[in-house]
Amino acid sequence: MTSAAKPYHHGALEQALVDEAVRQVRERGTDQVSLRGIAQIIGVSPSAAYQHFPDKAALLHAVCHAGADELGRRMEGAVAAVPDEGAAGAIARFLGVGRAYVDFARLEPHLFRHVFGPAGADDKEAHGAPGPENNDEAQGPYRILLERLAELSERGLLRSGLDGAALDVFAWSLVHGFSSPLVDGFLPP
Repeated sequence: MTSAAKPYHHGALEQALVDEAVRQVRERGTDQVSLRGIAQIIGVSPSAAYQHFPDKAALLHAVCHAGADELGRRMEGAVAAVPDEGAAGAIARFLGVGRAYVDFARLEPHLFRHVFGPAGADDKEAHGAPGPENNDEAQGPYRILLERLAELSERGLLRSGLDGAALDVFAWSLVHGFSSPLVDGFLPP
């Protein structure tokens, strides 16, 4: 008795494609990612992969979101790691999210470059930053930064009269401005 070959079915193909793409970006950078190659590694036909992502750019868009989500989880972890209340706790949580950002860049240089590179610039939604005109819609890593700044402000730890929009841009620029030369080897780890 012979059995007919069953067609391959992957129940979570879209997530598997993203996971493999994230793994490859982490390992080798964005330029080496191929949707067809990823389909082959996962064991599905390229046409099955193209059902979920019409092209490499769409897949890399999903990788950008996955990387920003990972950064957000690390920042949330830094916040949760500081149970202290009061001014000291607020300051420690604020510093923790900055350290989490820099650590993400240092430990995940290719993913960091991808999230904050051209793919991320085309997809500001991934970072959660709606723009200085409407911080009420912020989400992801940017929302976490805004929450920490709000906590500092609520506790009276910020100078009165500071422009909140300028402060969040300054704080984000500070950690990003430090992380970029660190990742590129201009600063020692």
